[in-house]
Amino acid sequence: MTPLSPAILAAALVVVLVTSTVQGTVGFGANLLAMPILVQLDPTLVPGPAIVPTVVLSLFILLRNRRSVHLDPVTNALVGRVAGTAVGVAALAVLSDRGIGLIVALVVLAAVAAIAAGVSAPRTRANMITAGVLSGFGGTTAGIGGPPVALLFADTSGPEVRGSMSAFFIVGSAMTFVGLRLADRFGLTEIWLGLTLIPAALVGFRLSGPLSGVVDRGYTRPAILTLSSLAALVLLARLALS
Repeated sequence: MTPLSPAILAAALVVVLVTSTVQGTVGFGANLLAMPILVQLDPTLVPGPAIVPTVVLSLFILLRNRRSVHLDPVTNALVGRVAGTAVGVAALAVLSDRGIGLIVALVVLAAVAAIAAGVSAPRTRANMITAGVLSGFGGTTAGIGGPPVALLFADTSGPEVRGSMSAFFIVGSAMTFVGLRLADRFGLTEIWLGLTLIPAALVGFRLSGPLSGVVDRGYTRPAILTLSSLAALVLLARLALS
């Protein structure tokens, strides 16, 4: 693997810093926003290296919001994520990337519209497993894994969203690393590249502290709906331009 040029590395660090600030503030969104940009800077930055700083970021967010984690919903979502990931892998073998991406984007936008319209989505076992399946499928096929689960936390407080989503991301990322390793796409080179991005994630975490206090003043739900919509629209834009 050719080393990144100083300019590319600097740009990547800025991207990770900004998107990590978003995730530290809202509870998700770093990979959703960073990966479409990082892959344009240098394809070797995704997916494994980009996920490394997000795992470290999620660990710090989890520690900061550890008293607000909802373990039962997170556990149920992780059960669903395993199944969804398997379905996503199978779908990639038989369906076009464009078709899958379109389905994922429309499902996310439909969910956002329903919740924005006041449709109740309690965090029951069935709902969380379903969200986990959608997360695993969307994350594997289109890079959108956070919104399906985050949307079910839209009616909770900021610390609950950030703590619970961080726990979900840490375990889910471990699953992703295993899959990438089995596919021979995550080794020492990718780990080292990911480690170089960690300082930017830590700065983003630090910056998110004051900003999360602002979001917690009644803006958690709009932030989740907006970020989920943005993720789906970015995916649609990528499909249109590809």
